[in-house]
Amino acid sequence: MKQTFPLTPFRRRVSICRSGQNHWLRKMCGGLGARSVLNLGAEPDATDKEGGRYRDYFPGASFRALDQRPHDHPDYIQGDLMLPMPELGQFDLVLCMSVIEHIERPWIAAPNITDLVAPGGHLYVAMPWLYPTHEGPDFGDHWRARPSGLRFLFDKLEEVRHEFYSTPLLAVRDRKSWWRVRDASATGSSVLFHKPE
Repeated sequence: MKQTFPLTPFRRRVSICRSGQNHWLRKMCGGLGARSVLNLGAEPDATDKEGGRYRDYFPGASFRALDQRPHDHPDYIQGDLMLPMPELGQFDLVLCMSVIEHIERPWIAAPNITDLVAPGGHLYVAMPWLYPTHEGPDFGDHWRARPSGLRFLFDKLEEVRHEFYSTPLLAVRDRKSWWRVRDASATGSSVLFHKPE
């Protein structure tokens, strides 16, 4: 007799990709002592989808956000990453979380993002891979890159560390065994870069 199990919906408060991004943000950037933080592609009080706000990850730091959309918050900067923004100055830590995949020409934006990082500062990039594409009325979803691809984009910076997010996929039998490699089907990754002084 075939045994069956009742189907119960799998529910998480937040996606595996987002929880991985938040986890490695805390681990990689929490001890950097950044005095000024810029969060790209977000509003100043953006939530981490787990009940907190990204600005609360960095108590005591000046925390600002930059995006293309208009917003009236005093810590908000309206700007376009495709254009140089020297008037902004430089930040101890720049957060680029789930942003690169939405930029039409990331190879043009990457030097502008690099310029926002102060000498001796850091850039944290989170990139989803195994995650639904998501587009909106004013943004597309164009690119996905592994840490090696992000190293090409941010070639003026030094990689400090990269980590992968777990995956809901189990190892699949494959004649070349690619699915058995630990990070082959990762949900995404985080990379921390350092800008030389």
